[in-house]
Amino acid sequence: MTTDGLNTTRLTHPKNLDRSKKKIGEELEIQLKHLFFSVSAFPFLSFMLDLSNSSKNLSIFFRSRTNHKLFHHQSRCLSSNTPVPTHEQISHLILDQKSPTEALQTFRWASKLPHFTHTQSTYRALVHKLCTFRRFDIAHQVLDEMPTSIGLPPDDDIFVTIVRGLGRARMIRQVVKVPDLVSRFKVTPTVKIYNSILDVLVKEDIDIARGFYRSKMMGCGVKGDMYTYGILMKGLCLTNRISDGFKLLQTMKNKGVTPNTVIYNTLLHALCKTGKLGIGRARSLMNEMVEPNDVTFNILMTAYCKAENIVQALVMLEKSFDLGFVPDVITLTKVIKVLCDKDRAMEAVEILERVEKKGGEIDVVVYNTLIKGFCKLKKVKAAVRFLKEMEMKGCLPNAETYNVLIFGFCELGLLDSALDMFDEMETVGIAWNLMTYDTLIGGLCSRGRIEDGYKIMEIMVEKGNVPDHVLWNSVVQSLARESAWLGNENSCIVDDMLEWILET
Repeated sequence: MTTDGLNTTRLTHPKNLDRSKKKIGEELEIQLKHLFFSVSAFPFLSFMLDLSNSSKNLSIFFRSRTNHKLFHHQSRCLSSNTPVPTHEQISHLILDQKSPTEALQTFRWASKLPHFTHTQSTYRALVHKLCTFRRFDIAHQVLDEMPTSIGLPPDDDIFVTIVRGLGRARMIRQVVKVPDLVSRFKVTPTVKIYNSILDVLVKEDIDIARGFYRSKMMGCGVKGDMYTYGILMKGLCLTNRISDGFKLLQTMKNKGVTPNTVIYNTLLHALCKTGKLGIGRARSLMNEMVEPNDVTFNILMTAYCKAENIVQALVMLEKSFDLGFVPDVITLTKVIKVLCDKDRAMEAVEILERVEKKGGEIDVVVYNTLIKGFCKLKKVKAAVRFLKEMEMKGCLPNAETYNVLIFGFCELGLLDSALDMFDEMETVGIAWNLMTYDTLIGGLCSRGRIEDGYKIMEIMVEKGNVPDHVLWNSVVQSLARESAWLGNENSCIVDDMLEWILET
């Protein structure tokens, strides 16, 4: 294997291990300098040639135990004026390793580099890697060496890394003991550490989280911040404890803490999921907010659309426009859909234009919803105009776009136009799917063009698609209706169709 001049296969071959240490050192020095210290290209360590590539190169190199020994040997031989790697480079290198052993070896190797000293950031990278592999025992040993190694205890970010690692491993008992781990270093746990613990606990069990908040935080005089309340509100709402959410809101106000927009939005979202009464309470709660944001309006518009209350959804939309907000693409799609479902496609177009003027996002799903609305009104030619419009604006149509139009043309009996759409899909490189075949074959057969339907079915089978029962039902019903067509001249087609039915 050759990696940027470093022939690791040749270095690790058993025959080559008998070389003298001097010759190995000389060869390795040349290769390492070529890989890492190309001063002509860069004035610093050459794994900045391309950090991702060089990290990969070192990872490949470190996989061999022999290479580790050689590399440690070479590290001691490096000149004192050799450019020193940055802590970011070493952190990336540690994180790129494929096992906890390799990560630890890389970390130890870096310790031996001239003029290089580990910092909180490189220790954090190592702790993260060890936690990923659930080697919490080694991680604790690494923490213990920090006061001696760099003269500082682990910082908040390292303890948060430990908390999240334990959380991913679902080691809840160990998570709640992290404040004791922090205290071992004669450091007082900060609110940031407590919040990280709380965030893990609410995902596991809200009652454990509340108990931790009362006993370990309030009981120890730790004053929570806005993040603390936000985490608790998230936990309460996730478990549908809305009444407790309101109590938490009141507790904050009693303490002189003004709930922020995120906390209000969390409660609003939970209320809206409970139905019409909840939406009404959410609307009242919104009036308390000092600074509702775009998320606030998206939550309420989505709720009103789900309840099919298009009047209030549009009221919320107007208010959001007045405050300079535009709905996100998901909310916009829901508003467009409700309008189109109520045969108000032209109003949907006006809203789309306003959103576009205000810089809002409009994607293929929005256009598909609008096109479907016009097809529902039997205005398929208008729907085709939106197909052309979206293409001009750089929004590429997909299979669903064409399927909707094919269905619209079939419903109106404009079968040649439906076939044109089918052909256009192939021209623009959009693959036909089962819905395309079902729609077109069903439309052709239901209008008496059974032979054309049969031809499309042949294409379908050639492409490796198997007709489903819905399609067969449509075909059989069409055959039954078209008894005059079932003459001797078409018997072979009928036989083929029946054979397909029996096979599938």
